[in-house]
Amino acid sequence: MIGGVAYHRPADREELVATLADLGDQAMVLGGGTMMNPALGRRELSATAIVDPAALGLEWVETSVDGGLVLGARVSYTTLLRSELIVERAPLLRTLAGGITGGAQIRNQGTVGGSACYANPASEVPACLCALGATLILLGPGGERKLGAAEFFEGAFTTARRADEILTAIELPAMTAPYGYYKLKLSESSWPIATAVAIGGDDERIVIGGVAAVPLALADRKWLAGGEEPAQVDATIAGLVAEPWGDVLADGEYRRQVAGPVARRAWERMQSQGGGARS
Repeated sequence: MIGGVAYHRPADREELVATLADLGDQAMVLGGGTMMNPALGRRELSATAIVDPAALGLEWVETSVDGGLVLGARVSYTTLLRSELIVERAPLLRTLAGGITGGAQIRNQGTVGGSACYANPASEVPACLCALGATLILLGPGGERKLGAAEFFEGAFTTARRADEILTAIELPAMTAPYGYYKLKLSESSWPIATAVAIGGDDERIVIGGVAAVPLALADRKWLAGGEEPAQVDATIAGLVAEPWGDVLADGEYRRQVAGPVARRAWERMQSQGGGARS
């Protein structure tokens, strides 16, 4: 049971910004609540107030003027699975949503924005947003500010969002290139140990999640396409994980060692146009 915590449900953006400014860093903003609520109940997190932005209506998916997408921060994984716009312009997010651990209950309740703000390195969301070149829109006392995903994620469970700000939307460029997605898990019900996203086209890129505190973008991919032996590729990638991240599921050294195989498999799926497959 969560006790001694005040609940606030601002009616509009102005009231929400004022509420966050008044409460300071003792307030927590409610996303989907799939991680925050249990952690509060177990006393792993503490807060004097919860601010619920439900009245702001942040559950939309729209096209942007440049042909990309804009997602409200409270878009659920179920919405990602059902939206035709996601299928057409950001199919990677549909693949991500289809593999979320926890079944229909978590897919219905969990939100993309909530997962981004929670910034669990094991989550699939940070790496996917970085790979897509997403821009996160934050609202605070000074108005809106925009941050690229690589700037937003600062460390394990740490983002650039200030205590008096809320994430309201996520902008995504249109996704037209082939992609590959691979996720390594111990079991169907576990958090991922590592994920990798490879995107082709003129701006080929690959991002690995779960192996470091923030998603690892590989700047040089010639060794993936250059015919090197897999063991050499794996050793090269492992060497790029300077400060591996670990938790009770897998320590940092294990995550470092699996980074290469996971990246290679995502790359192979991208090359074969089989990016929709999941591990």
